Amino acid sequence: MPEVSVIVPIYNIQKYLPKCIDSVLNQSFQDYELILVNDGSKDDSLSICREYEKKDSRIRVIDKPNGGLSDARNSGMAIAKGKYVSFIDGDDFIEPEMLEKSVRKLHETDADIVMFDIYQYYIETGRKEVIRNVYDENSVYTLQEHPEMITRIKNAAWNKVYRLSLFRDNGIIYPWGCYYEDLGTTYRLLARAEKIAFINEPLYDYLQDRPGNITHTFNMNAYHVLDMVKITIDDYKTLVIYEKYYEELKFLGCVNILECLKKTRDCTDQQMVNKYIQVCFWFIRNTWPEFPKCKYNINREKNDWVYMDPVRLRAYLKFRKMRSRP
Repeated sequence: MPEVSVIVPIYNIQKYLPKCIDSVLNQSFQDYELILVNDGSKDDSLSICREYEKKDSRIRVIDKPNGGLSDARNSGMAIAKGKYVSFIDGDDFIEPEMLEKSVRKLHETDADIVMFDIYQYYIETGRKEVIRNVYDENSVYTLQEHPEMITRIKNAAWNKVYRLSLFRDNGIIYPWGCYYEDLGTTYRLLARAEKIAFINEPLYDYLQDRPGNITHTFNMNAYHVLDMVKITIDDYKTLVIYEKYYEELKFLGCVNILECLKKTRDCTDQQMVNKYIQVCFWFIRNTWPEFPKCKYNINREKNDWVYMDPVRLRAYLKFRKMRSRP
């Protein structure tokens, strides 16, 4: 059995895929399987996967109809044989020692999750920055002792390596057909992890502004952020720990909703924008009536105050629209 199952969801990324696969094949740690999940790509991504599959017996290819990122990850997990699992988006790549250093840390600490820093690339400008965790790699953490981890840990699936049983034993999969799926999954895993470890070194390379990246796009899928927040809240209620982490979950939910509200800036469908604002603030005020009061500072960035009140936000968007007219 391989020590690690590396799962790569793939959809129409032929330009970036070889670099991603090569970064796994060039790892200093070799006891892994690489599961390439072609999620109904219409370009040459599947052909690229098949060519690599012929060259290396550790590679397995799943070719399936398009079901979205969650479905692709879940399909990979369903056949995974490793003790640990790592998710890599097919347009990103990893540093040569990512698996080796992650597995070593997992063995040394007996942790359920290890997290590492990332490189964030901006293709348009060529800028590269390091996004760091704030936790010490010489310590081991639990959510019970450090509830603020909910407010500080990036929800992304790909800057972590997990014990696969953390998913399987708890019946956790990524929410099918949803955007912001990491938000509805990562903090459920944190709640169940007995030990959490960190590596204070960037080991993952994330393309922030790849053309076609949906991260900054506003459409009806923006409503999924509310679904993912609710999934997490309901799970904490099931575990009877919601009240214990109430302030942290309030921060998590509000910050992610505000980030989605920021995407309305360039949307030309004013009716859709107004409805979205209405629904978001209905959700916030029904879930956390005391908003914006919070133990943690929801108003984190310079202009966040604009997005924390629906009247103010609508006025800002109206002004922005008027200013953009010729």
